[in-house]
Amino acid sequence: MAHLELDLDAPEVALQHLVSAAGTFGGLLREVARAYFGTAQEPVRWIVEVERGCVRLPLRPTPAQEDVSPSAFPELVATLAEGIALLDRTAERPEYFTDKALEQARALANLASSELPIKVRNGKAEVSVTKRIAANVDEVLGVPDVSYGTVEGLLEALNIHGTNKAFGVYDPLTGKKVECKLTGKVTVEDLGPAVSKRVAVRGPILSRSTGERISVQADELEIFLPEGDLPSPDDVLGILKGYEREE
Repeated sequence: MAHLELDLDAPEVALQHLVSAAGTFGGLLREVARAYFGTAQEPVRWIVEVERGCVRLPLRPTPAQEDVSPSAFPELVATLAEGIALLDRTAERPEYFTDKALEQARALANLASSELPIKVRNGKAEVSVTKRIAANVDEVLGVPDVSYGTVEGLLEALNIHGTNKAFGVYDPLTGKKVECKLTGKVTVEDLGPAVSKRVAVRGPILSRSTGERISVQADELEIFLPEGDLPSPDDVLGILKGYEREE
């Protein structure tokens, strides 16, 4: 049976560190599993098998979709563990590690310290999560390009907790989210009427070298009219009747 384990190798762990490490590791597992099975949905549920007397998270994958076969789980688990080990050795993108997966791996590495050593185990194989992973991920992802432009899509995510307020715009074709950061020019009140609607967000955009858009600072927000509210051909017919162009 396939197993993967997150090990916080310390005599005691602060609750916020445990929650952060588990949440970040879970995000990494989800992203790689999606890429591995080639689906935008969540193909695998990771079940924590609790053991007494240690701060460990033994995880067992189970199918979350009918077309996901458990026979693939040993290879999936090996892919995850070997990918983390590869990032610890060199600045090379592991197979199935998307940009988001790399960002999760970097966040997990940034949580590790001498006071909170973090390890990932796959059976007897073990890899320590070190700051080298964060540095190698930075090199793989490169420095984002900055340009001024417009992001269009459905506004379907909103986070107004804390100081880093943001909302998500999803491309209706790819389903990918672009994080839109509130800067004061677009307020939380402006977002209410825009939820679940198609919008255009203008401002400085951070993009990967591949052209993938990471985030945009929301300087302007435009809400598009629903298709049913757009003028029909009959409504616009004759608008320019009698108009003469000057030569």
